[in-house]
Amino acid sequence: MKATIKAINHRLHRHVVPWVVRWWGITPLNTGSKIVLLASVLTSALVTGMKVATILEPAELFLFDRLVRSLPSEDLDPRMTIVGITEADIRQYGWPLSDQVLAQVINQIQNYQPRVVGLDLYRSTPRPPGSSELIEELANPNLVAIRNVGSTQGQSEVPPPPTVDRDRVGFNDFPTDSDGIIRRNLIFVRSQEGGYYSFALRVIMAYAGYSADALRAEENYLYLGDRAIPVLSAQDGGYQNVDSRGYQILLRYYTAQMPAQHISISQALSGQFDPDWITDNIVLIGTAAASLKDRFYTPFSFNQDNELTMPGVAIHGQMIRQMLDIVDGQLALYRFLPQWAEGLWLWGWCLAAGGLAWGIKRPSLLLLASSLLIAGLIGIGWLGVSRLLWIPLIEPTTGMIGTIAGVLAYKLLYRTTHDSLTGLPNREAFMGTIQQALHHRRPTEPPVIVAFMGIDRFKVINESLGHQVGDEVLQMMAQRLVQHMPPEAQIAKVGGDEFALLLTHLPSSEARDLIDRLQDALSEPFTLRGQKLPSTLSIGVAISQPELEHKPANLLRDAHTAMYRAKALGRSRFEVFAAGMLADAVNRLQLESDLLSALDNHEFLLYYQPIINLKTQQLAGFEALVRWRQKDRGFVLPSAFIPAAEETGLIMALGQWIFREACWQLRSWHDQFPQHRHLTMSINLSNRQFGQPNLIAQIETALQETQVNGHCVRLEITESMVMGDVDAAIDLMLKLKSLDLKLAIDDFGTGYSSLSYLHRFPMDTLKVDKSFVGRLEKSNEDRAIIHTILTLGQKLGMEVVAEGVETETQVAMLCQEGCDYGQGYFFAKPLPAADAFALLQKHPL
Repeated sequence: MKATIKAINHRLHRHVVPWVVRWWGITPLNTGSKIVLLASVLTSALVTGMKVATILEPAELFLFDRLVRSLPSEDLDPRMTIVGITEADIRQYGWPLSDQVLAQVINQIQNYQPRVVGLDLYRSTPRPPGSSELIEELANPNLVAIRNVGSTQGQSEVPPPPTVDRDRVGFNDFPTDSDGIIRRNLIFVRSQEGGYYSFALRVIMAYAGYSADALRAEENYLYLGDRAIPVLSAQDGGYQNVDSRGYQILLRYYTAQMPAQHISISQALSGQFDPDWITDNIVLIGTAAASLKDRFYTPFSFNQDNELTMPGVAIHGQMIRQMLDIVDGQLALYRFLPQWAEGLWLWGWCLAAGGLAWGIKRPSLLLLASSLLIAGLIGIGWLGVSRLLWIPLIEPTTGMIGTIAGVLAYKLLYRTTHDSLTGLPNREAFMGTIQQALHHRRPTEPPVIVAFMGIDRFKVINESLGHQVGDEVLQMMAQRLVQHMPPEAQIAKVGGDEFALLLTHLPSSEARDLIDRLQDALSEPFTLRGQKLPSTLSIGVAISQPELEHKPANLLRDAHTAMYRAKALGRSRFEVFAAGMLADAVNRLQLESDLLSALDNHEFLLYYQPIINLKTQQLAGFEALVRWRQKDRGFVLPSAFIPAAEETGLIMALGQWIFREACWQLRSWHDQFPQHRHLTMSINLSNRQFGQPNLIAQIETALQETQVNGHCVRLEITESMVMGDVDAAIDLMLKLKSLDLKLAIDDFGTGYSSLSYLHRFPMDTLKVDKSFVGRLEKSNEDRAIIHTILTLGQKLGMEVVAEGVETETQVAMLCQEGCDYGQGYFFAKPLPAADAFALLQKHPL
């Protein structure tokens, strides 16, 4: 079963997905886009689940209340007046008010011809005296009474006054949310008896002159005349599965307390009010005293303190004012996003937050950007509430935080498994990929092939053009690799300038053809900042063997070893690992390890090769050549340990020792053979020494310690060392000349020096490379080259030394050409100090 699923997945990635991408014209997403997209989708789904579970509802309602409180209060409604029973009224008239006092209040108000009087007081039983007067006042057709249907927790049904017609009675039922706050307005409830009208609805119908048949209730709308009132559903705004029975709307609060002018009972009875407040208006009569406990929590009750509660008559006033605006065609109803739009709203903010989390690297900037994003979201929410649009805020805020956390978590994981510069998997991740490939490979399947790729001469690019250019080259190389790799291949960056490739679907022969084609494709020069840069690769390949049990580290090591073999054989090629390569690599590592202790163990010594004056046949000097004699293995070839010393950096300490030792030896010979005071010592400088900041100080100290005259010491420098930065090289050579040293260009003719620069170099000697001298007898071209070099040296005032002289004929030809000095086996091999001492004894002046 597992194999079947794997095969299906392979085919989907290999055939179906690329076909769909091509058919739709979709641009493949990069890693960051994929992670942001995935994190936003998952977080959106999780937050939606939290909303369905009502986990976010308390926070959403709390934030909605904060936004409502932040809105400026509107002016008092001139269409309505509230007559409230205050604490002073209770002290003066007692509680409950007698029928007589209440009748007097209603009568006094009716004298000013209000359009509607809403009696927001329960009055189901007589409270004499004055019952008959009250019955008479309650009979007024513009009076609307109230009843309690008993749905409020802790209260039983309270009927309306028995003498008031049914069409002038409305129920008093405030839908209360789970946190005890009134945010909804229940307008109407259908029933078989024709339906139940809220107190506010009865007042509005009486005020606007609507008849009973003007109200029409449908499934999602309540129609009042030509006004359609959409009904609140269980998922609107920040609600989730709220009790939405009946016809409810979200209550709009215009003010924090009374929505209209208000007067006390005493003021009403004494006429201490503006008649315009009453005439043709709505007048509500209800309790306002806190001691009567007819007070409720609203969005303004942010700490649910009794002082911040709102009396029931004021809440009825808010409801009536909202419905007055609805009847007048003004904006008074809250609107809500549909479910699909709410989902897109949530996902969009998650995407934005994920993009910030992926794109911003500095934590402080990410914190600032995230804060600004959330502030922007709250600002949009505030604008929405001010326009009566409830936009969910806690959902996207939670989604943004979750998405940012998810993307940051992935970035942390990503950084541990991917290279930050190129975005490719790193060495550790690649090792895990090799392990999986080896684990799932069957004997009948193609082998696991690992290719190790290193950019040739990348160090030169870094040192000459800077690390920023080097980074750009690495990024461009990574892009090329991704572009030219088959879909099944796995690519990784496993070193500073090294990449690796894993192939598991090709036989060995096809894999070699692929790597061959790949090397050609990757060898196209880079064009960077208007400059073309070489981009050749050396590749090493390791192939798993069916009969062997491979480990990922060993397979990668073998490919690495093969790559170094490719570099050693000339670069820009690939080599397949063979068993002998590992032995060579181990030997090289052992050699480098032994080198590190060789200097401390005094295993290095100097040999001296004579330099002969061809005109006088006299001994002119020696060239100091380092030799390494190990206790166990004997002499190690310089061609083996010198490159290793260069790579390990030991050449700087070794070069310093060579210079000092050669100077001590020269001083000794000068003291022992006064007649050879002219004797010179040629000492080679390595590339690393030439770039050493304290080179001048080291040489000056050695000359002072050994008391050797600087003009007896000749430093040999190769052409490549001085052609990198010509001006810096000239400056260094002038400092060396200030120590009275002589300078020689070694192996002249094999490098790439320009004759236009040669005259600027403060050189004393040209040393002709032995490759020209060795072909002197057989090649007229080489003789012409030597003639040219000799002529050039004479014109520039330099002495010329021919290296590699091995025959008498070569000596004769060099003499004919006017060469100054010769050096080679014809005169003597490099000699230990004792043999050189004997040679000096045989050459008296």
